[in-house]
Amino acid sequence: MSKPFGWAFIGAGTLGAKVAKEITASGRHRIVSVYVRNPEKRASFAGTYGALSAKTAAEAMLAEGVDGVYIVTPHTSHYEYAKLALELGKPVLCEKPVSTDAEKVGELIRLSEEKGIYFTEAMWTWFSPVANKVKAWYDAGEYGELQRFHMTYHLKSIGYAPRVSDPSLAGGALLDVGIYPITYACRLLGKPERVECTGTLKGGIDLGEEIRLCFPGGKECTISTSIVDMKGLERLTLTGTKAATDLLFFHSMNRVKLQRRSGPGESFSGSGGMLNEFDLVSSEIREGLTESRFVPHTATLDVMEIMDECRRQMGLVYPFEMQVDTEKNLIRTISHLGFNCRDLEKSVAFYRDIMGCREKFTLTWDDLALDMRKKAEEKGEKLPFYVKEMEKRLHGKKWSVYMSWTDNTFIELFYVPSARRKRVADAKNDLNYTHFSLEVSDLKAFRDQVLARGGAPYVETEIEMGLENTWVFWMHDPDGNRFEIMEYTPESYQVTGRRDTAEQKD
Repeated sequence: MSKPFGWAFIGAGTLGAKVAKEITASGRHRIVSVYVRNPEKRASFAGTYGALSAKTAAEAMLAEGVDGVYIVTPHTSHYEYAKLALELGKPVLCEKPVSTDAEKVGELIRLSEEKGIYFTEAMWTWFSPVANKVKAWYDAGEYGELQRFHMTYHLKSIGYAPRVSDPSLAGGALLDVGIYPITYACRLLGKPERVECTGTLKGGIDLGEEIRLCFPGGKECTISTSIVDMKGLERLTLTGTKAATDLLFFHSMNRVKLQRRSGPGESFSGSGGMLNEFDLVSSEIREGLTESRFVPHTATLDVMEIMDECRRQMGLVYPFEMQVDTEKNLIRTISHLGFNCRDLEKSVAFYRDIMGCREKFTLTWDDLALDMRKKAEEKGEKLPFYVKEMEKRLHGKKWSVYMSWTDNTFIELFYVPSARRKRVADAKNDLNYTHFSLEVSDLKAFRDQVLARGGAPYVETEIEMGLENTWVFWMHDPDGNRFEIMEYTPESYQVTGRRDTAEQKD
């Protein structure tokens, strides 16, 4: 019996913990080392599995006893870690998708081939017996002429992990769940000739898609995905002139049945767990392969090219892909100068990192107390009874932070606990609500700046026509208060399909 296969885990989140538990229980795999950026999470994971808690990814990959590297981080860092592992000469099993675009996937494949190092996508469906049995039936002509091929993947998974809803981590339905049915279709029918895709975008991510893949010979597959509802669940319907298969939870199913139109049907069973993937990958690595028989490089690249096209058609661009000058000042005026925050530091970070403000100056509670002492002394009055208590309890804490875009446009953020408690129920009648509106010189450019800085979760609407010939979009702050970003424009100005005359305005 061969010794357990040694893995370096790069990542230890929700999925990483689930995988680790399943594969180590078999006795055929062990976790030699682990690297995640969070030192507490890293130490906890390492302690659970008796692994090295590595301070860098390279240290984890090069640890003694590592036979392969498993990358299970958010999508946006897959490329970085996979490239590092290949450059260090380590075989790689990388979670899907192996990157966020086809160009980077192609780079990793070329690097793998140039160095002769094993590299594959952890598309566990295609390491399972059930999916491969469906493919075998299809390739053998058991279904006859294809009549209908439809897949749904509706899973209310937006809260599964923070990365799913984070545009800066390439969150959304397509790359997280849409990749499963797209891969399934391509493994059965090959690469499509044409891709048609529409989707619902909100907050910088895609909430779901309707996809039509058109293949040679008039064959097609339709796909519906969502991360916000459970309509249709996860289901595959494959119907031909000779037979049909209706398969729930197709990406991890343990059983499948071929329903023949004439003659007896055929059933097949096989484990749909992740252990298959790790058993087969470790076997292929030990065999000296550089590419998996189950998930070949071309399959990974084809699917990523399809997803790139889907994103192009939907207009889905992640913040890290935007070519935006985030330093250019587009602010003209602000209509309300300050508001009281529930969490001052969080609000300061929002205006600095998302809205592009600079911290002008800060006042602490000590400054406020000192000012009260000076005024009491000048007037010969008794010091207010609460000043000493304020100095004691709030020493060193911030009271007010002035943020500015220009010398003439600034906002004051402050924190007064008693004022928060006395806020009226209707935020519209509360002067501490937030600033009413912010006027900018180029609304689309400013919105792109906000998105490029990672502000998609705070953007509520697309650009739309407001009152009195203004174009607007709405945002909310960390307290959940809504506010308006506006651009006053001539009637001839159109945000959608800009006219040449509009481009000439100051």
